[in-house]
Amino acid sequence: MKKKGLSLVIILTFSWTMLGVSIIQAQNIQDYAMCFGYGTTDLQPRGVGNTIFPYTEKIGLWVQIQNPPDTTYRVIWIDPNDSQFRNTAVTVIDKSGEDWGIIFDSINIAETTAENKLGVWAVEFYIDGELEIRNEFQIIDLESIQEQIAEVIEDKNDLIDDLDVLRAENSALEAQIGALEASYAALEAQVGTESDYEELMDDYEQLSEDYDALKASQGSTRTMMYAAIVVALVAVVVAVYFGLLKK
Repeated sequence: MKKKGLSLVIILTFSWTMLGVSIIQAQNIQDYAMCFGYGTTDLQPRGVGNTIFPYTEKIGLWVQIQNPPDTTYRVIWIDPNDSQFRNTAVTVIDKSGEDWGIIFDSINIAETTAENKLGVWAVEFYIDGELEIRNEFQIIDLESIQEQIAEVIEDKNDLIDDLDVLRAENSALEAQIGALEASYAALEAQVGTESDYEELMDDYEQLSEDYDALKASQGSTRTMMYAAIVVALVAVVVAVYFGLLKK
């Protein structure tokens, strides 16, 4: 049983080593923040925030470390162009009467070259050359933001005007559709029904049959007269049909 326990410890230790994680260091870092400074008595961060302006005096990285080991610490600041702005070694500030301390490193912003490097910055914290923390913050220009807001408002007003035009055009189209629907309904009312058409066709077929019978049984001039009468009747029927369609 003891051999299995020892084997498990060895496996876990080897796994952590392969992952490049220092168990001691991972346990030592308790908290971190971007801030303006820290209290001289409690060592707690002051003015915490990741967004600053060009006129901000400075910004710093604050890290709390439990049982700080005797090792080397370094903080590297990287500007928005991915260039190192500052690279410096730092030491632990011990909390009096406690088993923890902090490291704090800051850069000045106002009236330095940093105030003109707007965008997203990065700050990295190393213990014995191993990267333990990478955090980001940004420097923004308030006037630029106000201009962007004004542009957004102007775009919004333009969209409202376009929307009003589209609504007017939509109303005109709806009116045209209504007129077309009314015209279609009126046209439908003028067209005869299917039963009218069937009745008319029956009458026409009956007249055709009578004409054919008369022509077959009569060959004289009188027959042709009767035929002319029948043809005239057929023409009348057809005219009546088309009259129903236009009624």
